[in-house]
Amino acid sequence: MSPGLRYLSTTVALLAVGLGYALIQGRGERPTPRPAAQSEAVARPVPPPAAPPTAGEILERRASFSLAADQVSRLEALDAEWKREAAEIEPALAAAEQALSRFMKEAQSAGGTSVQEIQRRSAEFRELSAALRERRRLHSEAAAHVLTESQRRQLAAATSTGTPGGGR
Repeated sequence: MSPGLRYLSTTVALLAVGLGYALIQGRGERPTPRPAAQSEAVARPVPPPAAPPTAGEILERRASFSLAADQVSRLEALDAEWKREAAEIEPALAAAEQALSRFMKEAQSAGGTSVQEIQRRSAEFRELSAALRERRRLHSEAAAHVLTESQRRQLAAATSTGTPGGGR
């Protein structure tokens, strides 16, 4: 492999990793420069907050929340609605992800492409990812409103300690 081709393929691979990271983070804006005096412990990136639990995840732990029968039925309805909503977006999201992956492999084998082209080709994937995250957020808020205030506090404590349900 010639040095130029090696350089180009490495550059495209790094761009793909960087784009993937940006897509996962869901941010389009530039990060602000960090102050020079930060210690290494403080300079580590903070992981994104865990996604709030869905109605199904709350139902999985119904015994620990002492859910009433009407709460269970409302959460089951929300869970069915969420599964229907997610089923609408997830196939399109998977197809967009595969198309982007195929494009990146082709671009790498062809010797590279521009950042603008990568951004253009990844737009659908970014939009679908954002739509799914927003729908999940709204669904999780609706599920939390079914709970009493003490159950919400218990849920917040459970998800902040990293128990199942907060990070799916």
